[in-house]
Amino acid sequence: MKPLPPCLFSLTLPTYMVMEYCVCGMQEMLDSVDEKRFPVFQAHGYFCQLLDGLEYLHSQGIVHKDIKPGNLLLTTDGALRISDLGVAEALHPFAEDDTCCTSQGSPAFQPPEIANGLDTFSGFKVDIWSAGVTLYNITTSLYPFEGDNIYKLFENIGKGDYSVPEECGPLLSGLLRGMLEYDPEKRFSIQNIRQHNWVRKKHPATEPLVPMPPSADRRDAWRSMTVLPYLEHLHGYADQDDEDDDELFYGDGEIIYSQGFTMTGERRRDRDRWRGWSLWPNNSIFVSSDQRTFPQKVRSLSPCAVANRSLAFLWRFWSSGFFLAEQPFRLC
Repeated sequence: MKPLPPCLFSLTLPTYMVMEYCVCGMQEMLDSVDEKRFPVFQAHGYFCQLLDGLEYLHSQGIVHKDIKPGNLLLTTDGALRISDLGVAEALHPFAEDDTCCTSQGSPAFQPPEIANGLDTFSGFKVDIWSAGVTLYNITTSLYPFEGDNIYKLFENIGKGDYSVPEECGPLLSGLLRGMLEYDPEKRFSIQNIRQHNWVRKKHPATEPLVPMPPSADRRDAWRSMTVLPYLEHLHGYADQDDEDDDELFYGDGEIIYSQGFTMTGERRRDRDRWRGWSLWPNNSIFVSSDQRTFPQKVRSLSPCAVANRSLAFLWRFWSSGFFLAEQPFRLC
């Protein structure tokens, strides 16, 4: 049999990325408590995970440039995820060093070399500084530098004068001063940070853990792993007069939450109307489509919120046997 001749064809459908579901952001957790900070043991755990993430990014030649609590997300089991690479820079594969020329990160987390307007700077040391400001903030609820406006803020950062609260203790103070070193050449590297005694020390739980806050509408205290609210926001509600739609039901009549909590619930009286969700095993991702026009609204779905840290959620059009995606979406 002769081999088939090479064929050129184009895919008209866009590519969809299904990302890991993160239940909330670190800044949201900080804002949910009066202290606006984490206990030391909790901050230590998050910070060590941040180090792992930064080390990986830098090993791939990527400078994030905007490390801050607002860009750090958390999964249901407390795993930290670095997000928002909108201002990140990928270094050239054959670059001799990590020199960067531009920065558009959040002002309060920028180092003195950027505040003073240097033309070039070490990208990796910028991330170290931002991580230091983040650690300072999540352990003290304060910022090392403040200003009435961005000009005054950059003036204070450019001077490099700051103080560490006494309650931080000598170990944490030493780590913060090493990461917030004015001179980038003397500033701690990730290896220096890993070897610091504060990072290596096991911190006891002397204060209550700051929990993940409930969802904004207070209907889900444990933030079930479901994209149903996103779909409702995107396509609108349907059958709003159906009171049973207020809860999420699994096939056996239970509500399954993402943190191991299970609550029994009523079966739907007319469950035969619903087509529900379909999930492929082994976290596989399958997106297909037909040529029909996607409607403005989709019928209510009967989702199952499943506890799996890396599960990708896909939905199916209620009358179709195919998975149908109208446009890209982010789960975190």
